[in-house]
Amino acid sequence: MIHPRIPRRIEISTPGVQLAVTSSQNSSPAGPDTLRPADEPVQIGILTEGKATLAMVIVGLVLQESVPLDIYIVDTAESAVIKRDDVVFAMRLASDRGVYCGYEHIRERNRKFSVGRLRLLDELTGTLISFMDDDIVLAPSASHNLYERALQAGTFGFLSPVLKNWGDADNPLPGRPHYSPGGIIYQDPLVRKLLREYYQNTSDVLDARGGPDRLWEKAFLSELFPALGRESEIRQDCLSYHLDYRERPVRYRIDDGVVQASVSHARTVAAAALQGT
Repeated sequence: MIHPRIPRRIEISTPGVQLAVTSSQNSSPAGPDTLRPADEPVQIGILTEGKATLAMVIVGLVLQESVPLDIYIVDTAESAVIKRDDVVFAMRLASDRGVYCGYEHIRERNRKFSVGRLRLLDELTGTLISFMDDDIVLAPSASHNLYERALQAGTFGFLSPVLKNWGDADNPLPGRPHYSPGGIIYQDPLVRKLLREYYQNTSDVLDARGGPDRLWEKAFLSELFPALGRESEIRQDCLSYHLDYRERPVRYRIDDGVVQASVSHARTVAAAALQGT
């Protein structure tokens, strides 16, 4: 069982650098605020296995224009990425720019993806949250444009950028909006509950090991919000770029049965949640 945690500040010193890192303590889970202040930050969670592009992703976020951001990094690599100079320097830049950048290294082998997402959700307690991959960068104005639209939209599902390089190749449901890294999710208590249940109770195709009935997060998220009756959009004025030009899209690596099972699961949990409200 994954226990929620309270961030505890630990100072890791390297020459001229101080970094805020979290450690785990048990607590009751926090929920998103019911009222959204105009300056509420977008809380961005990065799950990494130590890709060489991570520092570029952090810098890309830190240099986003005119949008309040908090960044949380969960590291599942064997060797902690915080030991790398490029990551340390990127986090120092975040500090210089006044952007909070939290970090945690966890040791999990079988369900790195799902456990890592749960750790991120322990921190992503606000109304506007985002999952970012460690090999995706946003155009300089992308976060601002998504944020402005989010402030105008009220309750919504998600707002996603247009992903270059991969584009629709990784779309589980062609012709419909699909969640992509860097997109903003509107998280109220209902959505938070469903997200936590997904990562706690299922095995994702991105987990190293799991049961025979695997699901795919992207297909689940892309169907969950329409099933809840919440509008989602792909914003043409917001661009993101996939940096790993050698990696094949996940959609090309999984069976269509996984997509259909993920869609079915999203519809089932959404229907149950709506009946209970």
